[in-house]
Amino acid sequence: MAVALAVPLGVSVIAAPAQAAGRATLPVFGVRSAGLSEAQTAGLARALGLKQIARGEDGSVRYAAEKSFLSVPTRVTGEGKDEDGQPTTTTVLDVAALKRLRTISEADALRRSAKALGAAKLLPRGAKASARKTTVTAVDRRGRTTVSAALDTAVSYAFTLAGLPYEGPGAKIRVAFDGKGAATSLSFSTRTLAQAGSVEVLTAAEARARCAKAMGPAVRVASATPIYWAPALSTGAQTIEPSFRCAGVDVAGAQAQRVVVPAAVDAPLAAAPEPQEPRGTAGPAAGASKSTQSGPASRAYGRADVGSEGTGVCSGLPYTSNNLNSFNNQFTSRGIPVEFSWRDHNAWEQDFKDPAFGGDDSNWADHVDMTYWQGHGSPTGFSFAGCSSNDDTFLANTEARWGNGDVEWMSLFTCLILAQESGGKRWWQRWGPAFAGLHQINSFHTVSYHSASHGGTYANYMLRSPFLWWNNPMPVRSAWAQASIDDQPASVVWASMGPIGPGGSVNMNDYFWGKGPVGPDVPAASVTGYWYISGAS
Repeated sequence: MAVALAVPLGVSVIAAPAQAAGRATLPVFGVRSAGLSEAQTAGLARALGLKQIARGEDGSVRYAAEKSFLSVPTRVTGEGKDEDGQPTTTTVLDVAALKRLRTISEADALRRSAKALGAAKLLPRGAKASARKTTVTAVDRRGRTTVSAALDTAVSYAFTLAGLPYEGPGAKIRVAFDGKGAATSLSFSTRTLAQAGSVEVLTAAEARARCAKAMGPAVRVASATPIYWAPALSTGAQTIEPSFRCAGVDVAGAQAQRVVVPAAVDAPLAAAPEPQEPRGTAGPAAGASKSTQSGPASRAYGRADVGSEGTGVCSGLPYTSNNLNSFNNQFTSRGIPVEFSWRDHNAWEQDFKDPAFGGDDSNWADHVDMTYWQGHGSPTGFSFAGCSSNDDTFLANTEARWGNGDVEWMSLFTCLILAQESGGKRWWQRWGPAFAGLHQINSFHTVSYHSASHGGTYANYMLRSPFLWWNNPMPVRSAWAQASIDDQPASVVWASMGPIGPGGSVNMNDYFWGKGPVGPDVPAASVTGYWYISGAS
């Protein structure tokens, strides 16, 4: 359970919404500075007892302890090879060690973070701190819990401007502590702001209309909430202007990814990218070879490869093209083939559906080592509504049997797939049958926010090369968690799950091929249970 502590207020330049000429106005904020200086970074490291932390060119600061960040105790029990002849390392859960794990309380974590940030003179004014434990659970095939433990206690800060939520990757302070109170991860990405005028904003009815225009006819808008959105520091934004957070449900019943639109009366919506040409006539998508765009025949087992797919403007998600490209480019720049990258009307439900149910995943999502998906989702599947209906507009969990082809890791950047419970069914009841050799599903317990860069951040964490004392590649699930921490507001809860095999074997510590150990496939008939890890972004 999360607990909260109000951080003491300092001098504020924010103002309450005003009314002018019958229309509300809200402040605009100018960016005085972005990120931390080298001296501030060093001071923060000292305050948290960290020897060194990485500071990006944009001033954002991140740290993840190589050995202890989201670490789950396991033991190596054997070596082997997979269906492609790749070496595998069998590890088993160390249940006894898991049961001994202890974490500090939420209240203690809140005190420690406030003390460290205060010592570094970086305690945010007017922010609200909340703490939540990152947890791991294992169940047997009947859903009986065999072990449940907390891995860390994470503190996140929530901000406001002009009395409204101020959220996004550029308004992020998060610190996680282990059982001894040592910091195991840190994300610090903020700006110094000052009010610089104001703008007239849409009425509530107009805001819903703008959200409806942005999200398209496939989504029924449920709310348009006024907020301030903080883009990543790397965007170089010079102003922070009021926005609306659009929420809705698509016509297939899936929760729409949150989309943010400008609130100013005359502000334009983001320009829509050109739709991808139809399959069979399309040139290569970014990062994908021309031969693989026209059909699956040229693809073969025996090499590490990936694919990406997602609904775009046709489902009210304008940045899908950018996001898939960011994922693809991280792989192609390292010589790893992207075998397909379908979006808009070329994203088909049958590409994820098992042939036993009339699908074709053996030629697409289950014919590469990792598939990355972006779109609207629900606890029971994800949606293609508004974009395509091949074979239909919703991939149900009951139609998924992944890993009986080639896929090891299914990366679903969508909403609610791994909600702990829905409709009376737990996560393992809904998605356990989908594991037929698949190693992991990485997704979210909550609704997620639309993004243009999550995929590239995720891929980079998996594939990066060591440099001096940092930049080591992360295990797949840790890369997913860290990318989500970087990219999503603190209210978004990321989650990962996978199967447990004979003797307690797990592949929760998998790296991408060539970056570290990978576990063997666990065929459906050999599954003895499931594991689940979740934490706050």
